[in-house]
Amino acid sequence: MTMKVSDLKFTTEMLNDAWKGHSVEMPKTDALRSVSNPKAAAAFIAEFGDVTIVLNTEYAPRWTVAAFAESREEISKLKQAYCDQHGSN
Repeated sequence: MTMKVSDLKFTTEMLNDAWKGHSVEMPKTDALRSVSNPKAAAAFIAEFGDVTIVLNTEYAPRWTVAAFAESREEISKLKQAYCDQHGSN
């Protein structure tokens, strides 16, 4: 399923519990932003634009953003280089 962030729909459960929102990738990090209501969607759009999102259910439902793939890959490489040099916990 492909859509824009502005097209996200919110259940009553999402509106009442921010932790139940849509998980959307962010640029320059491997973190996900929880978008659980129209205000959170507007804030995401203001910060990152009304990007195209694609539903990924491989591990847990989350929305991937092709426009952010390159910057997310860069941070992953930096983290891996750090782990290669210093080890990981």
